[in-house]
Amino acid sequence: MFHLGMWRERMRDALTELAEGRPQTLPPPIEQQDELNDAELANGIGTPLSDAAARCDHLLGEIIELYAKVGDQPYRWYRARTTTEAVLGNSYTHPRSHMYAYLRENGDTESANQLYEEAVAQLRAMSATEIPMGAMLYNLACARVGQERHDEAMSLLEETLRLRPDLKPNLIADEDLAPLREDPRFQELTRP
Repeated sequence: MFHLGMWRERMRDALTELAEGRPQTLPPPIEQQDELNDAELANGIGTPLSDAAARCDHLLGEIIELYAKVGDQPYRWYRARTTTEAVLGNSYTHPRSHMYAYLRENGDTESANQLYEEAVAQLRAMSATEIPMGAMLYNLACARVGQERHDEAMSLLEETLRLRPDLKPNLIADEDLAPLREDPRFQELTRP
């Protein structure tokens, strides 16, 4: 929760700049995120979960208020191209990735998989753009591999790459997808 709060704070600050007409301060480079996260998490040791969760919720409220002011407009935040994609990535898909990992690590694979299933259904219902939709489809495909539902995983990966061809290198490197590597459809998807 502390980690999510720090990233929500960055999003809140970025939307505040936009709402006030100030130049955008770029987020930390993606190559430095692990280093930054590790340093911040060290500072968060000892923060009670209830405090971190309350801060996270408060920041989400501020993000929602700021988004209501600025609306959907062109905006660069990592892969996001609009404010909507940035907010969805920061406060919807990113937290779900961590919740999924937590549930799996604690043996609740069924709830973890359901989390991604619901996220894909919700994003489809809102006609989400390719950036958040592609990320969730990819994550659900990885979950399907873990469930040994390889045909579904392949269909989801095909859909993912139609939306997000930039994720192709992830397919090749992701160990969650290793069971698919001998599948001719997977080999076709990952062909240069």
